[in-house]
Amino acid sequence: MIKFIPSNLNIDFLKVGKPFVLASTVGVVLSLILLVKPGLKYGIDFTGGAEVQLKLPSEWNIEKLRDSLIGGGIKDPVIVQLGETQNSEYLVKIQTTPDQLKVISEEVNGILKKNIPTNAFEMKKVDVVGPQAGNTLKTSAFLSIFYAAIGIMIYIGFRFDVRFAPGMLRALLFDVVTTMGIWVLLGKEFNLTILAALLTIAGYSCNDTIVIYDRIRDYSKSHPKWPLEQVVNRSINQNLGRTILTVLCTLFVVVSLWLFGGPVLADFAFCMLIGFVISIFSTIFVANTMVVYMENRRLSRLQRKPA
Repeated sequence: MIKFIPSNLNIDFLKVGKPFVLASTVGVVLSLILLVKPGLKYGIDFTGGAEVQLKLPSEWNIEKLRDSLIGGGIKDPVIVQLGETQNSEYLVKIQTTPDQLKVISEEVNGILKKNIPTNAFEMKKVDVVGPQAGNTLKTSAFLSIFYAAIGIMIYIGFRFDVRFAPGMLRALLFDVVTTMGIWVLLGKEFNLTILAALLTIAGYSCNDTIVIYDRIRDYSKSHPKWPLEQVVNRSINQNLGRTILTVLCTLFVVVSLWLFGGPVLADFAFCMLIGFVISIFSTIFVANTMVVYMENRRLSRLQRKPA
Protein backbone atom coordinates (compact mmCIF):
# COMPACT_ATOMS: atom_id res chain seq x y z
CA MET A 1 0.00 0.00 0.00
CA ILE A 2 1.34 3.46 -0.97
CA LYS A 3 1.71 5.86 1.95
CA PHE A 4 1.23 9.51 1.07
CA ILE A 5 1.99 10.60 4.63
CA PRO A 6 4.97 9.10 6.53
CA SER A 7 4.03 7.30 9.73
CA ASN A 8 6.54 9.31 11.77
CA LEU A 9 5.11 12.69 10.74
CA ASN A 10 4.87 15.01 13.74
CA ILE A 11 3.40 18.42 12.84
CA ASP A 12 2.37 20.61 15.77
CA PHE A 13 -1.14 21.50 14.59
CA LEU A 14 -2.19 22.85 17.97
CA LYS A 15 0.52 25.51 17.77
CA VAL A 16 -1.62 27.39 15.23
CA GLY A 17 -4.91 26.10 16.61
CA LYS A 18 -5.74 29.15 18.72
CA PRO A 19 -5.40 31.66 15.83
CA PHE A 20 -7.65 29.43 13.72
CA VAL A 21 -10.27 29.33 16.50
CA LEU A 22 -10.16 33.13 16.73
CA ALA A 23 -10.38 33.42 12.94
CA SER A 24 -13.34 31.03 12.89
CA THR A 25 -15.08 33.14 15.54
CA VAL A 26 -14.59 36.26 13.43
CA GLY A 27 -15.87 34.38 10.37
CA VAL A 28 -19.01 33.24 12.20
CA VAL A 29 -19.73 36.73 13.56
CA LEU A 30 -19.29 38.37 10.15
CA SER A 31 -21.45 35.71 8.54
CA LEU A 32 -24.22 36.25 11.10
CA ILE A 33 -24.12 39.98 10.34
CA LEU A 34 -24.46 39.21 6.63
CA LEU A 35 -27.37 36.87 7.34
CA VAL A 36 -29.16 39.75 9.09
CA LYS A 37 -28.29 42.39 6.50
CA PRO A 38 -28.50 42.06 3.52
CA GLY A 39 -29.73 38.55 4.36
CA LEU A 40 -30.27 35.45 2.28
CA LYS A 41 -31.80 35.71 -1.16
CA TYR A 42 -34.62 33.22 -0.69
CA GLY A 43 -35.96 31.26 -3.64
CA ILE A 44 -39.61 30.56 -4.33
CA ASP A 45 -39.39 27.47 -2.11
CA PHE A 46 -39.44 29.87 0.84
CA THR A 47 -41.09 33.04 -0.47
CA GLY A 48 -43.81 31.57 -2.65
CA GLY A 49 -44.08 31.63 -6.41
CA ALA A 50 -44.39 29.38 -9.44
CA GLU A 51 -42.17 27.03 -11.42
CA VAL A 52 -43.06 26.42 -15.05
CA GLN A 53 -41.29 23.75 -17.12
CA LEU A 54 -41.33 24.54 -20.84
CA LYS A 55 -40.46 22.73 -24.06
CA LEU A 56 -39.63 25.33 -26.73
CA PRO A 57 -38.52 25.29 -30.38
CA SER A 58 -34.85 24.48 -30.93
CA GLU A 59 -33.99 28.00 -32.12
CA TRP A 60 -34.92 29.47 -28.75
CA ASN A 61 -32.41 30.08 -25.94
CA ILE A 62 -32.40 31.45 -22.39
CA GLU A 63 -31.83 35.05 -23.48
CA LYS A 64 -34.69 35.01 -25.97
CA LEU A 65 -37.04 33.39 -23.44
CA ARG A 66 -36.09 35.91 -20.72
CA ASP A 67 -36.58 38.89 -23.06
CA SER A 68 -40.00 37.57 -24.10
CA LEU A 69 -41.18 37.02 -20.51
CA ILE A 70 -39.92 40.41 -19.30
CA GLY A 71 -41.47 42.10 -22.33
CA GLY A 72 -44.77 40.42 -21.45
CA GLY A 73 -44.76 41.77 -17.90
CA ILE A 74 -43.07 38.97 -15.93
CA LYS A 75 -40.64 40.53 -13.42
CA ASP A 76 -37.20 39.02 -12.81
CA PRO A 77 -37.78 35.44 -14.02
CA VAL A 78 -35.09 32.92 -13.07
CA ILE A 79 -34.50 30.54 -15.98
CA VAL A 80 -32.58 27.28 -15.87
CA GLN A 81 -31.90 25.10 -18.90
CA LEU A 82 -32.71 21.43 -18.38
CA GLY A 83 -30.67 18.74 -20.08
CA GLU A 84 -28.77 19.28 -23.31
CA THR A 85 -29.04 22.49 -25.34
CA GLN A 86 -30.73 20.75 -28.26
CA ASN A 87 -33.59 19.59 -26.01
CA SER A 88 -34.71 23.23 -25.50
CA GLU A 89 -36.31 22.51 -22.13
CA TYR A 90 -36.33 25.25 -19.51
CA LEU A 91 -37.46 25.70 -15.92
CA VAL A 92 -38.79 29.19 -15.25
CA LYS A 93 -39.03 30.35 -11.61
CA ILE A 94 -41.28 33.33 -11.00
CA GLN A 95 -41.84 35.17 -7.73
CA THR A 96 -45.21 36.87 -7.67
CA THR A 97 -48.00 38.04 -5.38
CA PRO A 98 -50.39 35.47 -3.83
CA ASP A 99 -53.36 36.64 -5.91
CA GLN A 100 -51.39 36.11 -9.14
CA LEU A 101 -50.21 32.56 -8.43
CA LYS A 102 -53.25 30.88 -9.98
CA VAL A 103 -53.03 32.82 -13.25
CA ILE A 104 -49.25 32.84 -13.73
CA SER A 105 -49.34 29.81 -16.05
CA GLU A 106 -51.98 31.53 -18.17
CA GLU A 107 -49.79 34.64 -18.40
CA VAL A 108 -46.75 32.61 -19.49
CA ASN A 109 -48.90 30.70 -21.99
CA GLY A 110 -50.26 33.94 -23.45
CA ILE A 111 -46.78 35.48 -23.79
CA LEU A 112 -45.43 32.42 -25.59
CA LYS A 113 -48.40 32.29 -27.96
CA LYS A 114 -47.66 35.85 -29.05
CA ASN A 115 -44.00 35.04 -29.71
CA ILE A 116 -44.49 31.53 -31.14
CA PRO A 117 -47.44 31.84 -33.55
CA THR A 118 -47.35 28.18 -34.49
CA ASN A 119 -47.83 27.19 -30.80
CA ALA A 120 -44.77 24.94 -31.15
CA PHE A 121 -44.19 24.84 -27.42
CA GLU A 122 -45.36 22.75 -24.49
CA MET A 123 -45.96 23.57 -20.82
CA LYS A 124 -44.90 20.30 -19.24
CA LYS A 125 -45.38 21.17 -15.58
CA VAL A 126 -46.54 24.02 -13.35
CA ASP A 127 -45.77 23.97 -9.63
CA VAL A 128 -47.11 26.67 -7.33
CA VAL A 129 -45.88 27.42 -3.80
CA GLY A 130 -48.00 29.77 -1.69
CA PRO A 131 -46.42 32.31 0.70
CA GLN A 132 -47.76 30.54 3.78
CA ALA A 133 -46.26 27.24 2.65
CA GLY A 134 -43.02 29.07 1.85
CA ASN A 135 -42.80 30.52 5.37
CA THR A 136 -43.47 27.09 6.84
CA LEU A 137 -40.68 25.60 4.73
CA LYS A 138 -38.33 28.40 5.81
CA THR A 139 -38.97 27.68 9.49
CA SER A 140 -38.61 23.94 8.96
CA ALA A 141 -35.34 24.49 7.06
CA PHE A 142 -33.60 26.27 9.91
CA LEU A 143 -35.08 23.93 12.51
CA SER A 144 -33.66 20.97 10.59
CA ILE A 145 -30.16 22.46 10.80
CA PHE A 146 -30.63 23.19 14.52
CA TYR A 147 -31.93 19.70 15.33
CA ALA A 148 -29.13 18.11 13.31
CA ALA A 149 -26.53 20.02 15.35
CA ILE A 150 -28.21 19.05 18.65
CA GLY A 151 -28.41 15.40 17.61
CA ILE A 152 -24.72 15.35 16.69
CA MET A 153 -23.78 16.90 20.05
CA ILE A 154 -25.80 14.31 21.95
CA TYR A 155 -24.18 11.50 19.96
CA ILE A 156 -20.67 12.85 20.61
CA GLY A 157 -21.44 13.24 24.31
CA PHE A 158 -22.50 9.59 24.64
CA ARG A 159 -20.01 8.15 22.15
CA PHE A 160 -16.92 9.88 23.54
CA ASP A 161 -17.17 12.46 26.30
CA VAL A 162 -19.03 15.68 26.94
CA ARG A 163 -15.70 17.52 26.58
CA PHE A 164 -15.66 16.55 22.89
CA ALA A 165 -19.13 17.93 22.10
CA PRO A 166 -18.32 21.70 22.22
CA GLY A 167 -15.49 21.23 19.72
CA MET A 168 -17.81 19.44 17.31
CA LEU A 169 -20.48 22.12 17.73
CA ARG A 170 -17.95 24.90 17.18
CA ALA A 171 -16.70 23.24 14.00
CA LEU A 172 -20.23 22.67 12.65
CA LEU A 173 -21.18 26.26 13.45
CA PHE A 174 -18.13 27.49 11.58
CA ASP A 175 -18.78 25.25 8.57
CA VAL A 176 -22.49 25.94 8.11
CA VAL A 177 -22.73 29.60 9.12
CA THR A 178 -19.60 30.67 7.21
CA THR A 179 -20.82 28.85 4.09
CA MET A 180 -24.13 30.70 4.37
CA GLY A 181 -22.27 33.99 4.81
CA ILE A 182 -20.25 33.37 1.65
CA TRP A 183 -23.51 32.47 -0.11
CA VAL A 184 -24.92 35.88 0.85
CA LEU A 185 -21.78 37.62 -0.45
CA LEU A 186 -22.10 35.80 -3.77
CA GLY A 187 -25.74 36.88 -4.03
CA LYS A 188 -26.91 33.37 -4.86
CA GLU A 189 -30.38 32.02 -4.26
CA PHE A 190 -31.06 30.03 -1.09
CA ASN A 191 -33.54 27.21 -1.66
CA LEU A 192 -34.22 23.65 -0.55
CA THR A 193 -31.36 22.35 -2.69
CA ILE A 194 -28.87 24.58 -0.86
CA LEU A 195 -30.36 23.47 2.46
CA ALA A 196 -29.62 19.87 1.47
CA ALA A 197 -26.05 20.91 0.64
CA LEU A 198 -25.61 22.51 4.10
CA LEU A 199 -26.82 19.35 5.85
CA THR A 200 -24.44 17.31 3.68
CA ILE A 201 -21.57 19.59 4.71
CA ALA A 202 -22.46 19.14 8.38
CA GLY A 203 -22.48 15.36 8.01
CA TYR A 204 -19.20 15.31 6.10
CA SER A 205 -17.41 17.47 8.68
CA CYS A 206 -18.83 15.39 11.52
CA ASN A 207 -17.62 12.14 9.94
CA ASP A 208 -13.99 13.22 9.62
CA THR A 209 -13.93 14.79 13.09
CA ILE A 210 -15.32 11.63 14.69
CA VAL A 211 -12.50 9.57 13.18
CA ILE A 212 -9.90 11.87 14.79
CA TYR A 213 -11.83 11.86 18.08
CA ASP A 214 -11.78 8.07 18.05
CA ARG A 215 -7.99 8.10 17.52
CA ILE A 216 -7.62 10.56 20.43
CA ARG A 217 -9.57 8.25 22.71
CA ASP A 218 -7.46 5.24 21.70
CA TYR A 219 -4.16 7.06 22.24
CA SER A 220 -5.37 8.39 25.60
CA LYS A 221 -5.95 4.79 26.75
CA SER A 222 -2.73 3.33 25.30
CA HIS A 223 -0.53 6.23 26.45
CA PRO A 224 -2.11 7.53 29.66
CA LYS A 225 1.02 9.48 30.66
CA TRP A 226 1.12 11.54 27.47
CA PRO A 227 -0.11 15.16 27.73
CA LEU A 228 -3.37 15.71 25.91
CA GLU A 229 -1.68 18.12 23.46
CA GLN A 230 0.69 15.34 22.40
CA VAL A 231 -2.18 12.87 22.08
CA VAL A 232 -4.22 15.25 19.90
CA ASN A 233 -1.29 16.16 17.66
CA ARG A 234 -0.37 12.50 17.25
CA SER A 235 -3.97 11.62 16.39
CA ILE A 236 -4.22 14.35 13.72
CA ASN A 237 -0.89 13.34 12.17
CA GLN A 238 -1.88 9.67 12.07
CA ASN A 239 -5.18 10.55 10.43
CA LEU A 240 -3.78 13.14 8.01
CA GLY A 241 -3.35 10.70 5.12
CA ARG A 242 -6.95 9.55 5.40
CA THR A 243 -8.17 13.15 5.60
CA ILE A 244 -6.27 14.18 2.47
CA LEU A 245 -7.41 11.17 0.43
CA THR A 246 -11.03 11.61 1.54
CA VAL A 247 -10.97 15.31 0.69
CA LEU A 248 -9.41 14.72 -2.74
CA CYS A 249 -11.88 11.98 -3.68
CA THR A 250 -14.81 14.10 -2.50
CA LEU A 251 -13.57 17.19 -4.31
CA PHE A 252 -13.19 15.22 -7.56
CA VAL A 253 -16.87 14.29 -7.39
CA VAL A 254 -18.11 17.73 -6.30
CA VAL A 255 -16.06 19.61 -8.90
CA SER A 256 -17.28 17.20 -11.59
CA LEU A 257 -20.89 17.87 -10.55
CA TRP A 258 -20.22 21.60 -10.56
CA LEU A 259 -18.61 21.65 -14.01
CA PHE A 260 -20.58 18.96 -15.83
CA GLY A 261 -23.77 18.38 -13.80
CA GLY A 262 -25.70 21.12 -15.53
CA PRO A 263 -27.35 24.23 -14.08
CA VAL A 264 -29.75 22.24 -11.88
CA LEU A 265 -26.87 20.76 -9.85
CA ALA A 266 -24.36 23.60 -10.24
CA ASP A 267 -25.34 25.62 -7.16
CA PHE A 268 -25.72 22.48 -5.03
CA ALA A 269 -22.22 21.29 -5.97
CA PHE A 270 -20.69 24.77 -5.61
CA CYS A 271 -22.15 25.18 -2.11
CA MET A 272 -20.73 21.80 -1.07
CA LEU A 273 -17.37 22.74 -2.57
CA ILE A 274 -17.23 25.84 -0.35
CA GLY A 275 -18.33 23.92 2.73
CA PHE A 276 -15.90 21.03 2.20
CA VAL A 277 -12.92 23.38 1.90
CA ILE A 278 -13.96 25.17 5.10
CA SER A 279 -14.52 21.88 6.93
CA ILE A 280 -10.89 20.83 6.33
CA PHE A 281 -9.69 23.63 8.59
CA SER A 282 -12.47 23.27 11.15
CA THR A 283 -11.84 19.54 11.53
CA ILE A 284 -8.07 19.78 11.99
CA PHE A 285 -7.73 23.05 13.88
CA VAL A 286 -11.01 24.18 15.44
CA ALA A 287 -12.59 20.96 16.76
CA ASN A 288 -9.39 19.48 18.18
CA THR A 289 -8.17 22.76 19.69
CA MET A 290 -11.49 22.99 21.53
CA VAL A 291 -10.96 19.50 22.99
CA VAL A 292 -7.66 20.62 24.52
CA TYR A 293 -9.27 23.85 25.75
CA MET A 294 -12.12 21.98 27.47
CA GLU A 295 -9.70 19.55 29.13
CA ASN A 296 -7.44 22.35 30.38
CA ARG A 297 -10.48 24.14 31.71
CA ARG A 298 -11.59 21.02 33.55
CA LEU A 299 -8.14 20.55 35.10
CA SER A 300 -8.04 24.21 36.12
CA ARG A 301 -11.34 23.84 37.95
CA LEU A 302 -10.10 20.74 39.76
CA GLN A 303 -6.98 22.60 40.90
CA ARG A 304 -9.03 25.48 42.28
CA LYS A 305 -11.18 23.17 44.39
CA PRO A 306 -10.10 22.89 48.07
CA ALA A 307 -8.58 19.59 49.08
